[in-house]
Formats: sequence, C-alpha cells, structure tokens
Amino acid sequence: MSNRFNAESISNDKRILSRKLSQGEISEKDIQALLKKLPDVAENAEEVTLNENENEN
Repeated sequence: MSNRFNAESISNDKRILSRKLSQGEISEKDIQALLKKLPDVAENAEEVTLNENENEN
C-alpha cells in the first residue's frame, strides 16, 4: 500500500475514493486492499419486490 493511504482514516464513500484515485492520492491496488477488509454482510440483506400496479388508481 502507498504510504499516503490510511484505510482507517479515509471515508469509504465511493465518490471520495474515485476523486482520490483520479488525483493520484491512492491507487487501484489500495482500493482493492480496502475492499478486501470489508465484512461480508450479505446475510443482512432483505429481498424487496415491487408491485407496479400498487400505485395505479
């Protein structure tokens, strides 16, 4: 990892990461390392279905 990048102090917001990537403050490798640290929370997901006819009068 780049010495300019500290995963604990940077926001994980993808807009901020994208800006930092484009400005050369972090590398794609840094982002991939950050993503690997994220926990898998798939079991917390809830399926949502939309009924298109619900809002029709």
